[in-house]
Amino acid sequence: MAKKKMVRFNVKNVKFAMVDEETGLYKTPEDLAYANSLSLEPDYSEQPIYMDGEKMDVLIDDKGKTGELSVMNKEPEYEIACGRLIEVEEGYADIQQDNSIQHAIYYEVNARRNGVTITLKSWLYNCVSGQAAESYQQNQDSRTINPFAYPLTIMGVNIKKSTGDEDYFDEKGNTKKVTRITAYPESPGYATFGDTVPIPKMKVVI
Repeated sequence: MAKKKMVRFNVKNVKFAMVDEETGLYKTPEDLAYANSLSLEPDYSEQPIYMDGEKMDVLIDDKGKTGELSVMNKEPEYEIACGRLIEVEEGYADIQQDNSIQHAIYYEVNARRNGVTITLKSWLYNCVSGQAAESYQQNQDSRTINPFAYPLTIMGVNIKKSTGDEDYFDEKGNTKKVTRITAYPESPGYATFGDTVPIPKMKVVI
């Protein structure tokens, strides 16, 4: 396969979708906020196993991803959905977050592929966000912009069989976690990929 000349840049159009407690399915996505930056790191470790003084195997522990989402404003709708904010008579009140409310996060990035700019669309599955860090500085020679940074944990969901109704198990009896799905312009359903949270399903091999 030939290498592609491709670089990725920018982040935009961030959304979130909460889980319907009755059906277990994701609700209709809502705008989260204007994005400033997104960083993702693998939550991954290895433990070597030694026998007779030699390394014989390696146990892999892949817990998903961690990261940070920086946005330009704390939108009340997202804060309320995540259990960090309530509306009171006087306005909005920050409250102690005592539950990790899982949801999906959507975002887009631009890419330059073989001389053509495209948009990649992604969903992150089973996310938990913490309280956003805040930092304010006074204006000096120019105005100071103060974004808000959410710590993220992305745990993923089990991939389903091609029918979408049962978990997929490989030939050794193991399930597989999906932390992210990314759609390219040539992917099926690309135009409406951000309208609903897709169920990760195994591809039918013909």
